[in-house]
Amino acid sequence: MIQEIQKALSAILGGVPLLRNANGAGRVFELFIMTGIAERLRGKGFEVWLQRSDGTHIRPNDADRRFIQRGGAPSGIQAASKGANNASTIGFRKISSGSTWEIWNGIQFEGRSGAIHELDISIVPQIVGNRLRQNGGYPFGRPRVAIECKDVGKPGSIDDTRAFVARLYDLTVLNWHQNYIRFPPPTQGIYPGTDTLNDSFYIAQRSFWIENRHAFNAIARRTGFTRGSAGLFRYYAIEPHGAVTAGSSQADALLDAVVNWVDSRFP
Repeated sequence: MIQEIQKALSAILGGVPLLRNANGAGRVFELFIMTGIAERLRGKGFEVWLQRSDGTHIRPNDADRRFIQRGGAPSGIQAASKGANNASTIGFRKISSGSTWEIWNGIQFEGRSGAIHELDISIVPQIVGNRLRQNGGYPFGRPRVAIECKDVGKPGSIDDTRAFVARLYDLTVLNWHQNYIRFPPPTQGIYPGTDTLNDSFYIAQRSFWIENRHAFNAIARRTGFTRGSAGLFRYYAIEPHGAVTAGSSQADALLDAVVNWVDSRFP
């Protein structure tokens, strides 16, 4: 998968970046999906770029062309004042509207309970990333795209699916939660830490069922799934993508599903 990742990053940059990936096959799997989404967005006509942890763009002629995958313990977003040596992100813009987004890998989000939940792949409005980089911290709420990645040999069990549903539930901010969350109305689906967002395209929904269909949620696995998970997938609008490997039709199906959803649903 490293070759596919490097190819995708080079196509996006228009040059050869220095890839610094985290140890472990599972982390490579995450990076394969992250960069695959970005490359297909570019092929769909989006403007796509590589971005350092301080928010600056990586240019093809820069002396520092490192694309860094976060290693070690999970974390939130690092303040830009700490430099550009933390996890890189990928930015993209829809040309027709100018709406701008970021693809994150391995970032922790804060739920309504106060618990912190890591999402392997997430897509958020760039304004969330920009505001978090001012002081660092965790986004509060739920991204528009959330993908759980599993590069393991056993089929995914119903417990794996339950855990993902529970994580999404704690991260979901609904409009009636205004009674106890710390932000002023109008209630949004995601906030940059302690700051308000006030982007009407991400207004909070009325129910968890509706919000699940307002977002793209998927579990991507190198193997498959047990039969017991099918009902949860349907009810909670989670797409199961199994047998995802480099060059496979299943990998193509996952990446196309994400990109087509983004293209049709993002303003």
